[in-house]
Amino acid sequence: MKRLIFSSILIGLALFSSGQNFVDLFKFTYTGVPNVDINRTKDTLESSIAQTKLLTNVPIKISDSLTFLTGIDYENHTTLLNEIWAPSSMHITTLKLGLNIKHNSKLTATYLLLPKMASDYGDFSKSFQIGAIALFNYRINPQTKFSFGNYINKELFGILNVPILGFYYKSVQGKFEADIKFPIVGYAHYKLHKNIRIGADFLMIVRTFDLTQNLSADFYAQLASNEFGGYLQFNLLKESVIVKAKVIYAMFDYAYYNDGAKTQLGTLGWYPGDNRLRMNGEYENTFGFKFSAIYRFQ
Repeated sequence: MKRLIFSSILIGLALFSSGQNFVDLFKFTYTGVPNVDINRTKDTLESSIAQTKLLTNVPIKISDSLTFLTGIDYENHTTLLNEIWAPSSMHITTLKLGLNIKHNSKLTATYLLLPKMASDYGDFSKSFQIGAIALFNYRINPQTKFSFGNYINKELFGILNVPILGFYYKSVQGKFEADIKFPIVGYAHYKLHKNIRIGADFLMIVRTFDLTQNLSADFYAQLASNEFGGYLQFNLLKESVIVKAKVIYAMFDYAYYNDGAKTQLGTLGWYPGDNRLRMNGEYENTFGFKFSAIYRFQ
């Protein structure tokens, strides 16, 4: 449970690119942790972690101040939760439906409804979840913006509520850029060359998946996925293709619980009244790698 203190929910990164004049139409990422120890009461279980994600965004401009937002995000997570089970392959598919509204010359807002299916896709009866987000961006000047908002989602353990506070800054020369949406996601990088950037970022998410396969059928999995990394970024084809190679410090923890185990509320990794009995050991922190490829429309 210690890693939950640092956890919250992932929101589509491309829709949070509030400071820049672009939209990421497609984003593919692969994250690998070749070896991780799972500490149990009497021994240690070795496992690996693989995360594959595909995010799509389709903005449809209705007027100068109104844009309809949609798209589909898909994730696959594979790890060994229990040595007597086959490695669990967990999926989540999210439909994004919402609006981006320019309220005035300084204030812009994004409102999204996020229905999703999250399970090992053996049985969809308990896989449905639904979330929503409101994110406001206030422009201070052409280089600086502040953001605030809130995300809420009906997870398998109960309601997750996450306040969001952030800022965007880009230097006048354009060499330094930072975009933070605390506590979820953020990056800062420096332009070494017109096509090369070096930087660091973080990503903190919570996911829950209904488990339905064979011996795991009476349980659900909860992921606290926290990563900090350094990366090289290559902007290609007039910055329409972005490639990142990253080394990460991975604090990934896949716990599983009996179906029906609940908490009253989760917010910013704090779960008051959480008396759930965890059925497996905690994952150790370790190093991994991540590869990302983005198609960007300027």
